[in-house]
Amino acid sequence: MSESPTPVRLERVTDKRVVEFGAALGALTRLGQVLDHNLRDSVGISQGSFEALLRIERSGGFVAMGTLADQILFTSGGVTRLVDRLAKEGLVERRPCPTDRRIQYVAITESGRQKLKDALDVHVEDLEREYFGRMSDEERGVLADVLGRLRTSDPTCS
Repeated sequence: MSESPTPVRLERVTDKRVVEFGAALGALTRLGQVLDHNLRDSVGISQGSFEALLRIERSGGFVAMGTLADQILFTSGGVTRLVDRLAKEGLVERRPCPTDRRIQYVAITESGRQKLKDALDVHVEDLEREYFGRMSDEERGVLADVLGRLRTSDPTCS
């Protein structure tokens, strides 16, 4: 009979930083799952599709594919697949750039705007219940400040 290996000691398993960051990731994951589930059930689109429609609308109704990929943190292949699905559903359409063949735009359709409007109604209710309703105004302000700093690429920015 062979002896079992000696377990490696992982002193940092209970490191406060590891535990707190894990709690933040867990909360974000849970919130994302709830929001995605409710959008799919209520409106028939994913959180990713919702985010793409929202970004396109905020950009004036159309945006370059590369810009959209950067905004929603997708690879170019990922945003292409997403736009293909949205176009198949009639929510967006592709438009060529008149001055540069390498650039392609994606534009929201009227059906896409209606789907976005319906999704926003669900999303705002979910945010109130799952996010805003769970914190005081002061806590939300602190969290917004911290998250704003974490979004920057320079850790010295405040």
